Amino acid sequence: MNRQPERPPLPWIDFATIGPQVGERFPDVRLPDQHGRAVDLHQARAGRAALVVLYRSAEW
Repeated sequence: MNRQPERPPLPWIDFATIGPQVGERFPDVRLPDQHGRAVDLHQARAGRAALVVLYRSAEW
């Protein structure tokens, strides 16, 4: 039986200390919309509030 070696556990990360904080201005970015077209976040929202949802994989 050929077993895969066990992976070491990921180090504990304090996600509250990385990335933009609550109330902090989000960086000026260009992101693809649902159709793949580039959209400038701050220009597209024209001063209104925006919701940005970011996904990441289970492992870095």
